[in-house]
Amino acid sequence: MAGPASFLRHEFAARYGASPGLHLFRAPGRVNLIGEHTDYSDGFALPIAIEFACYVAAAPSAGNRLRVWSENLRQAREWPIEDI
Repeated sequence: MAGPASFLRHEFAARYGASPGLHLFRAPGRVNLIGEHTDYSDGFALPIAIEFACYVAAAPSAGNRLRVWSENLRQAREWPIEDI
């Protein structure tokens, strides 16, 4: 079975076409055992990584639009770059 990187490359190419500027990103999931929202106010926090993660494939587009596809929600959204 293909890993997340192979899946992302394949799905991105199928949806948006081949892109030489494609970048893949992974952000590990985490939970706070102690100190939810206290670490930025000098409180204690004990975050731990979990097996879940958020994966992103991104590449420049030819138009002046930001296009987003969520594989989990099976939905797309699009915005003009000027509005961001």
